[in-house]
Amino acid sequence: MRRGHVVLVCTLSILAASCAAHREKIQTARENETEARDAATHWLQMLDDGDYEEAFEWEAQDFRMRQTQMQFVRYLQARRAPFGKSLGRKFIGAANIHKFVGVPEGDYESVLFKTQFEKKSETAERVILVKQSVGWRVIDYRIY
Repeated sequence: MRRGHVVLVCTLSILAASCAAHREKIQTARENETEARDAATHWLQMLDDGDYEEAFEWEAQDFRMRQTQMQFVRYLQARRAPFGKSLGRKFIGAANIHKFVGVPEGDYESVLFKTQFEKKSETAERVILVKQSVGWRVIDYRIY
């Protein structure tokens, strides 16, 4: 009988530790999502304000090497400016990604918004960010 109690206590201890680790993992994922969403919102506000030069500075350092600041500005002026002002933006969701094509394995967050512009029907915006020592930095932006 005593052996059964020991086995039961050990099993419950393992389960409790497992649940605590799972809760901690979920809490970390939520914190990462919130931080990434806040960074994406801040970056999109720079685009809304037409401050493309500052938005370029918020891109991840290793991804900024793909293009110059002037190329980045020209791309966004051609791609984003025709839509006019942003009239509203709603957070849709986020997903944590560790691997995807074309980038090294890392801690990425894909953040999706539904956005209304003055010259475009409601559309989706996606910002992909990478967690770096300085915080979340943008590596990709798409309007659908």
